[in-house]
Amino acid sequence: MSRLLSGAFRSSDTHCPSGGEGVIPRVIHQIWLGESGGPQPFPRFREAAATWRAQHPGWQYRLWDGAEVDQLFASARPDLHALYRAYPHWVQRADAARYLILHEHGGVYADLDIQCVGSFDTVADADLLLAPTAPFGLSNDLMAATPGHPLFTCLVDELATSHRLWGRPWVPRHFQIMCGTGSLFLSRVFARLDAGTSVRLLTSGEYGHGSADEALVHHIEGNSWAGWDTKALVFLQDRWPFLMVGTLILIAVLASP
Repeated sequence: MSRLLSGAFRSSDTHCPSGGEGVIPRVIHQIWLGESGGPQPFPRFREAAATWRAQHPGWQYRLWDGAEVDQLFASARPDLHALYRAYPHWVQRADAARYLILHEHGGVYADLDIQCVGSFDTVADADLLLAPTAPFGLSNDLMAATPGHPLFTCLVDELATSHRLWGRPWVPRHFQIMCGTGSLFLSRVFARLDAGTSVRLLTSGEYGHGSADEALVHHIEGNSWAGWDTKALVFLQDRWPFLMVGTLILIAVLASP
């Protein structure tokens, strides 16, 4: 997986060192910044959050709000505090927050639109847990790590450079988010990890895209940050073979005498 991502997201930046030994802390982190729907999560998100507590009775659970995340940046990374506040899209603040939270505290991070249907005790005996997803490489909606893991050190350290590259006004919103702080950003930085880094990759089934017996999570309707450009790209991605055939037919018709 690392080799595949390395080929897809080559970077001239220095690599990230391998992680140390450890076990992921038994704490679940989720974020609600309040910028996309009010001070409290929507009812369907509160119901999904309850499934994490139900599946992990011996674990700690923390729902971070906007003020707590802002204070975390102010205290842990004051050099990034202004950038955090300046991100043009709320989801970029949520992305940056999850990286810093896992770097500082470790544990499991999950988006609020993910239901937990199985215990993570079976997969958390590692120092890094990630979820591959097509077509982006790795998803940042579900991650786990030990505190101070080098991947999250690199992710946090790279935020400012990534914003200078992808945060320019003429860059489409979708790429500002996906490449600047989102899944493509995570995949690019992951590709720079030392080859010997130990990582537990969730299977497609564990990630909720296969047998219900294997699933650890289930994705409910979410993706509240997606704009028209994201939806258009997804539409084209899902239908490109038909569009290609249609284009070839149109060319043939126009070229015929």
